[in-house]
Amino acid sequence: MSYGTGKVLPVSEELLNLLEKWKEIVGDEEYILRSINKHGHIAGSLNPASISIILKTLQEGFNSGSNQQPLSGHSFRVGAALDLLEQGEPLEKIMLRGGWQSDSTAMKYLRNWHAF
Repeated sequence: MSYGTGKVLPVSEELLNLLEKWKEIVGDEEYILRSINKHGHIAGSLNPASISIILKTLQEGFNSGSNQQPLSGHSFRVGAALDLLEQGEPLEKIMLRGGWQSDSTAMKYLRNWHAF
């Protein structure tokens, strides 16, 4: 089952090295994010809903009693956009990295999250 067409993004040398090590473990298959059971067996791709469950479980462990917005896979997209904004990158670059087609959509996300 295909969820998207993929996207080419720049990554750090450190991340590239980690991805190469992971590829040695799981083989030359197409999925990076994989399901792993409690016995350590690595299977196919993660279901998109699994990512939200994993992030919410991790957040519960870090933020006991906190009033923060719940994390989701989308949080990384918005977080990266906020990082670029704080680094002084132009809106056009932020839109390209985030995959937003219009500046109004990008600004909506940046305004909503920048308040936190």
